[in-house]
Amino acid sequence: MSDAFTLYYTQGACSFVPHAVLNYLGLPYTLVPIALADGQQRSPEYLTLNPKGRVPVLVGGTLPTGEVLTEAPAICRYLCAQKPEAGLWPTHPLAEARLMEWLNYLSGHFHAFAWALAMRPQRFSPDSSQYETLSAQGRTHLEDVIIYIEDKLSDGRSFAVPAAGPDAPSHVTPADFYLLIQYRWITARLGWPMREKAPRWTALVERVLALPSVQATLTAEKLEYWPQAA
Repeated sequence: MSDAFTLYYTQGACSFVPHAVLNYLGLPYTLVPIALADGQQRSPEYLTLNPKGRVPVLVGGTLPTGEVLTEAPAICRYLCAQKPEAGLWPTHPLAEARLMEWLNYLSGHFHAFAWALAMRPQRFSPDSSQYETLSAQGRTHLEDVIIYIEDKLSDGRSFAVPAAGPDAPSHVTPADFYLLIQYRWITARLGWPMREKAPRWTALVERVLALPSVQATLTAEKLEYWPQAA
């Protein structure tokens, strides 16, 4: 069993989320970049590790020899269990359920459906004549996502998961790292004016950006956070 985890990641992808978790918790790790644009995720070597052909992948660390974890929410849950005292993964049943609600929505509806439909319509149809229509429909769903997130944040909470109980403040969780990187996707790839469209989401992103561990993650992935369009 290695002392350090190994995270297979792609710059600016959803693998940013467990990468930020590793930094927040101060867990030892090494990074292995996977060039999605070059198709490295479909190489025989990588498919042996993760037959899904996706990032992220986590191995090593406290994982038993031969164990491989995939899917960002699952990886985050395992990592947070290594340092429960950090409070990154809530223990209150309702707060934990709310975190899972966010992670399912952001990794599923946002990423795998609305974002993929807008940016990769070929996943939904082999007919290229449909791509423009599918992509436009994906953008419509992304507009709905923004409305939903703005509404959820309208109660004044500081982070995605609201306080559970009168003495429990809203605390940063992996959902906030998702909201940060997905906000960046929208500004960098679509050029939407998110400061105007989503002021509450923008304010949350700015709070998350203030965390030294998030800045360390951005530096490691060589990402400038605010694209010109932001």
